[in-house]
Amino acid sequence: MNLMPFVSIIVPTYNSEEFLDRVLINLIEQNYSFKEIIVIDNFSTDNTPAIGRRWATKFYQAGSERVAQANFGIRKAYGDLIYLTGSDMLRDIDYVTKAVKEIQKGYDAIYASVLTDWRVDHYLGRVKAMERKSYIGTFIESARFFKKSVWESLGGFDESIIGMEEDFQHKLDRNAYKTGRISAREYHLHEEKNLKQVFKKSYYYGKFMRNYLLKHKKRGWKQLNPARPNLHFFLKEPFLIPGFIVYKITQYLGGILGLLFGRKYAR
Repeated sequence: MNLMPFVSIIVPTYNSEEFLDRVLINLIEQNYSFKEIIVIDNFSTDNTPAIGRRWATKFYQAGSERVAQANFGIRKAYGDLIYLTGSDMLRDIDYVTKAVKEIQKGYDAIYASVLTDWRVDHYLGRVKAMERKSYIGTFIESARFFKKSVWESLGGFDESIIGMEEDFQHKLDRNAYKTGRISAREYHLHEEKNLKQVFKKSYYYGKFMRNYLLKHKKRGWKQLNPARPNLHFFLKEPFLIPGFIVYKITQYLGGILGLLFGRKYAR
């Protein structure tokens, strides 16, 4: 008799063909057998649908934003445990196994740190990689592996807030759910290569920030504090410090302009 819990892995996509083969193969090769992979595609115009259908257990097309895709996928999930991940992320081969074991200790959700993949070697990528390291073990991190029953009890992801993981973690904490931590890591396969890309991404997220700040005033402003990383990490590679300063100025400028002039919430 199989007593191992079944895990549903949710992968929202949109024009994700560059990395999707590697991401889905990495998920298939996880050393945990009792799983399904659900790809929810936001009507991509590239080869994403074909890749998703080739590797995923289930493939759907739905929109309109990543948060709505995640909710849709979880509603279609068979598993009692949910792992939400990105279409541009790899993870250690024992990630799912370690997360399941931690859940079995009595936790409701699981933290795992996200690092930049070692193959990202351009300057801004190295700046971002160092920033990601500075977040390990801090309040910046959010659970993406959790019990489906907990997700249901909290009403799913709030589709008016694009930072669904941060919002979900706040709800977990506020409702006294227990979050554990595993040593396995996820690895982001790309980072913005220039300041134009940094500004564009920050502006996009800034458009949705108003709802998050209204909902989580104290936590939201704490997360926006520019001194939030453990900046001592940058002392190990001081040549990255000027890039980090310029990067953060660009990021905050884009976010503020998005907050002031962007849409209030996703349509």
